[in-house]
Amino acid sequence: MNPNEHSSSEGFLSKALARAGLSPEVFIWRSSEEIPEPFRALLVHEGDMTSTLERFHRERMLLEVLAEGHSDECYYREVILKGEGTGRAAEFGVIEIELDNFSQALQKLILRGEQPLGGILNQNGVAYKSQPLGYFSVAREALPPKLSPLGCARLFFGRYNQLKCQKDACLARILEIIPDFHHP
Repeated sequence: MNPNEHSSSEGFLSKALARAGLSPEVFIWRSSEEIPEPFRALLVHEGDMTSTLERFHRERMLLEVLAEGHSDECYYREVILKGEGTGRAAEFGVIEIELDNFSQALQKLILRGEQPLGGILNQNGVAYKSQPLGYFSVAREALPPKLSPLGCARLFFGRYNQLKCQKDACLARILEIIPDFHHP
């Protein structure tokens, strides 16, 4: 599924990719069946990425904020999730968070930039669902130098995802890229 086919997703993707220095043309949208293992296990699910990565890497994920800002009601940031013990990059993410859909206390935690959003939601008992809208591959050469922590594999895989609350309001839209952990 190509999320650009959905008008509500198109705005986020265009703006988010532009802010991150990425071009939409470099992403090859794929079906979930086209995503190879172990990337399929990490990407093709309806869970949050933070806990999925923590289970897979067997360590807590820490957040490194590369860039952040506000636009209208949304807070956006570019992040790298890294293993607490190894310091190894486990994901690059571009996320847009609809702060108005969170309590003041959760907004403060989110804006601190110390924890991944999934970790904050899980630790605070917030019920939500993950709704992947598409999967993709992207060539390393198409990624900006700031993503060098992802490693030097020739091809990366990722997904475009939404987190929604139980009332179906959008909490966040996220573009997630997983590095090839076999190639440090």
